[in-house]
Parts: sequence; structure tokens; C-alpha cells
Amino acid sequence: MVRGRLSTRRNAFTLVELLVVIAIIGVLVGLLLPAVQSAREAARRMQCSNNMKQIGLAIHMYHDSYNAMPPATMLKTSPNDRPASWMVRILPFLEQNAAYGRTTFSGTDFSNRDPGINRNWEIYDGFIVPGFNCPSSPLPTTRLDDTSAETRALGAPDQIEVQMANYVGINGDYNEANSEWNGYHGMSDYNGVIVAVDNRNRGAVKFASILDGTSNTFAVGEQGMNIRLQKADGTVELHDQRASNWWGGAWSGGGGDSSNTSEGYWMNVTSTRVGINFSPPESRFVPHGIGPYWYGRPGRHSIINSAHIGGAQFVMGDGAVRFVTENVRFDLLSLLTNRADQEVISGEF
Repeated sequence: MVRGRLSTRRNAFTLVELLVVIAIIGVLVGLLLPAVQSAREAARRMQCSNNMKQIGLAIHMYHDSYNAMPPATMLKTSPNDRPASWMVRILPFLEQNAAYGRTTFSGTDFSNRDPGINRNWEIYDGFIVPGFNCPSSPLPTTRLDDTSAETRALGAPDQIEVQMANYVGINGDYNEANSEWNGYHGMSDYNGVIVAVDNRNRGAVKFASILDGTSNTFAVGEQGMNIRLQKADGTVELHDQRASNWWGGAWSGGGGDSSNTSEGYWMNVTSTRVGINFSPPESRFVPHGIGPYWYGRPGRHSIINSAHIGGAQFVMGDGAVRFVTENVRFDLLSLLTNRADQEVISGEF
């Protein structure tokens, strides 16, 4: 009788085989991870584009209702007022009717500063409009503002949380013929689409006054990244100089005096002064406000920049969203921010 051989069954990998499997998995992950990250960024960029498209539609619906674009800021109604930003004014067209319907526009300071009274603190404390932030941006979406004594007398806490936005209104081409110098404050520009209403400029922009055509003029741009200040020692400093990173955040139009010289010409708006994603060197020759904070004041006409590689997205006057490369010619960029230069735009953007 022949006895059969006993078969041995192996129930596990050898150490060598296990190491080979792990190595293969590592290589596959290394190959797939960039593709996954690229797909995620493409989705985030699409969401950002959709946010800006909704803002463009809201601006158009505002114009349909008021026969003008939303103003960057307006004149005061009381001595210590600071008016609402253009972002507050388009809220009902972004399905934020509840907040807008409770908002007081007269006799209030949207910037929360002494000695003003913010009669809207309870509405805007912690209030977030998701469509005002780019999902790719690493920057904070809110800031804490100290409240004034007058506002605390209404029951407000010592601090309230206000939203900061990644989108900024375009108020023109810096230093154009119709601009007004505000001394050390900078320039008030009125040749863009989202501009201040004051004693120098009596009315908000209408479609009819966009002489270059709405498809050739920027209305809103991106501010999604820190400004990278190149230090003399070779290091880099990061500065969050968004036009909404100041008292009142996205809700304040600043200014309010007869010529809006105090904050009203740059709060939540910007002008073309340097190129997209510009990284300034540490130098006294860098335009005021483009580099670090000086004398305790924030940046003026702050840089258009984006978390999307290679350029930034813009809402055009016709509501379309365009991605513009950071390598665009500066003269062309300036023409696109000026609604009435009547220059023919030639070249890709």
C-alpha cells in the first residue's frame, strides 16, 4: 500500500513577498496621488468659477432693479457712519433675503469702529455667505473685530466675527486721468465697474457707461492668497492684504465722507497697479500698500492673486467668468479694468 505524500499549504506571504507588495502599492500611490490632487483642484476651481458666476448674475439683477451697478461705498447719512459694501447690496440676489431684509443702512457703521454704532452687529456676527470664498484658498474666512462702546451699549459682545471674502470689486485702472489723489492714502479710481459714489463721482456705473463693452471689462476679481514679500535676506514674508481684511470685513464699504478718502476707495475693491500674482521685493520703491503693512495701515489697491496656478479668475461686465494668465501684458490688464478707455484690445487674455 502506497502512502500519499502530505501536502503543505502556505497561509501567509514570506517577508520578501510582503515587501514587494508594499513597494508596488507605494509606487501606485505615488503615481495616482498627483492625479487625485489635480482632479480635486479642478473641482475646486470649477466651484470657484461657479461662485463668481453667481456674483456676476447678482450684479446684473441688481442693475435690473436699480438701473446701476452696486456702488463700492456711498456718502454718510450721519457723522460717524461707514456705509455698506457692494457685497451687502447684492445679498438679496444671492438668496440671502433674510439677512438683507433686517439690515439697517442709515445711521450705522458697518466697520464696527469707534465712535460709530453698528446697528447690524447681531445680523452679521458669524454670518457667512459660502459663495464669497474660493474653496482653493488657504486664507481664513473670518476675522474678529472689536466692537465700539456705542455698539456694546446695544448689547453687543466685545468682539464679533465678520466674514472676509476672496472676491474683490474692480474700481479701475490706477492713476488714470479721472483718478483722484488722496495724499498718502492712495488713489480714488472711478473708471472701473464697482466704484464709490461721492462728491467726485455722483452716480454708480450703468451698463451704458461701460463704453468698452461689458465683455471687455472686468467687474470682479480674485484675492485668494497671501502676498509674498521677498525680503532682502532671501526669506519670504506672507501678508494677508485682501481688500476685505480690515474693520468690517466683507460688509464694510469704509469711507463715507465727502470724498471717501478714509477707506472707501479700497475697502472690498481694488485697482490695477501691478500684475496678477505679483510678488513684491522689500524696497521703498514698491508702490505704497503693495508690500507689507506700513504705518499700521493695510494694503491699498491690493494685488489680484489666486490659489489657482498660473493666473486668476475674473467676472466680466457681461457676467461671464474668464481665467486670465499671470503672464498677461500689463498694459492689456490695465485696459481690461478701465471701462471707458475706448482702446482696442488686441492679444490673448
